[in-house]
Amino acid sequence: MKKYLILAFMSLMLLSCTQESEITVEPDITSYRFDPSGGSLDVVIFTNGSWTATCADPTVTLTPDSGDYTAPMHITVGPNLDYRTKSIRVELVSRIEGKSRNGRIVLTQDCLPFIFCEEPSVRIGAAGGTARFSVNSNAPWKVAGTTMDGESFSLPVDPLRHDANRVEVSVLIPSNDSGKVRTFTVTLALEENSSTKVVLTVSQEA
Repeated sequence: MKKYLILAFMSLMLLSCTQESEITVEPDITSYRFDPSGGSLDVVIFTNGSWTATCADPTVTLTPDSGDYTAPMHITVGPNLDYRTKSIRVELVSRIEGKSRNGRIVLTQDCLPFIFCEEPSVRIGAAGGTARFSVNSNAPWKVAGTTMDGESFSLPVDPLRHDANRVEVSVLIPSNDSGKVRTFTVTLALEENSSTKVVLTVSQEA
């Protein structure tokens, strides 16, 4: 009987040692979404080892980026100036006696409203015709104005407004009988942020 009690005690001791040496690293927040302007986030790293945190995104600051055992960490994210939503990963590693375990915090950051055209300037002959532009945006836009040689001038534009995503914009240019080169412009602006715009330019031969 005594033998079995000793074996049971040793088994409990072995299980206890195994549990004590098991590495854990668990942030209290594993995902978060930032707006385009960025911001900050406080998280707690729950771990029983020495931990480090890294992030490949240069706009992200981790304070502190290492510690021993459970501790808070402050994350600062700068503005997103890209034309797409960003997925940012904060990688965590906790170590105990040569062993390690990984954790992760995933941050999503929206992009600023945009509208752009990869080739905003085209040339057209004196006979006139249709100038076409490929316009991309992530918010609804509308035609904010059309000009000829810097003066307001009515031009047929299709479409006059559009929701987000890529679309072909057509501008009908009249024939040129003036004997000189003319320049037409079409300004497209976001409906909820008119300062965000793109100017399409058509140069017409004499």
